[in-house]
Amino acid sequence: MMIRIYLLYFLTFGMTLWNLTAKAVEVDSALNKASQSLLVGNVKNVNEAESLANSVSVIEPKSKLAHWLKAQSLFILAGIGFEIDKKDRKFVKEAKARTLTIPESKIPGNILGLSASERFSKYILLMETGSSRLFVFENDNGIPKLSKSFYSSIGLFGDRKQKEGDKKTPIGVYQIRKELEKPRADGFLGNTALTLDYPNADDKSVGRTGYGIWIHGVPSNVHVRLPRSSDGCLALANSDLAKLKKFVVMGKSQILIVPKILWLDLEEWLIQDKMIRDLFSGVYVTAKDELSQSAKKKLIAYMRVDPFRPSVAVIQKKSSLFREYWIETENGFKFNLHERLIE
Repeated sequence: MMIRIYLLYFLTFGMTLWNLTAKAVEVDSALNKASQSLLVGNVKNVNEAESLANSVSVIEPKSKLAHWLKAQSLFILAGIGFEIDKKDRKFVKEAKARTLTIPESKIPGNILGLSASERFSKYILLMETGSSRLFVFENDNGIPKLSKSFYSSIGLFGDRKQKEGDKKTPIGVYQIRKELEKPRADGFLGNTALTLDYPNADDKSVGRTGYGIWIHGVPSNVHVRLPRSSDGCLALANSDLAKLKKFVVMGKSQILIVPKILWLDLEEWLIQDKMIRDLFSGVYVTAKDELSQSAKKKLIAYMRVDPFRPSVAVIQKKSSLFREYWIETENGFKFNLHERLIE
């Protein structure tokens, strides 16, 4: 009888301890780490991958990747090994997308010239389509400081959206306009969607078409979708979207979507930042006629999209915000066009 009591106590205590441990694991980061560890392949790392994947499978049983990582780890530890066939490809795609290593002590050269404004959120969202990763940066006294990052699916056919229905994610700078509850009746987009103001002025000026580009969730019976699987939107795990919303202010938050982030050392970033601040203060200007009223303007942020796309300056003039589009060339900076932002 005593043995049964002790056994029951041990099992109850053990399960409680396991549940507490499992809940302490952050799903997204654990899946990233497990994916990285499995690819290393040595016993220590494979053990870690199995442990992390097992924890995630308890917390988030809808994560098929967690179950797959656990199974592959056990195959390796058992000496069986594994071969990738057609059924495994979707898991491999997500696992590879999660192996991104964020450079230590690096700052994104895509975000410069930050200033505080009541009309502009202190957080900027930066989506790197090439890695399926959505970053949140805080304006820390003018320097972008990483606050959080999330796995995110993009368009089925990649990025650089050109026309309606091409199932591509646009690149550029967009304002997060409003939140939609139950964006689709069947729940395929989750319970919430954040709408973007695509197409922006630059998109329209070159004939890019389409509409309804959102940041949304996923069906309730899945954890995430494949890296490339949406109609052009950004699709996050429902739990991650709930976390992301804490950093977003409707009508004030901007998202910068780029193919690849330009990571810089602090020293190089400060040089680039000073150049941009000098430009908009009138010290380093090539298009002086376009900035004749610069004293009445305040630079809130300067965002670089891609070498083949105009960079975007968010400017405050009196109580209004504008996006100005600038073309950077070997000969300097050339003003292209602007648009007023609606709060």
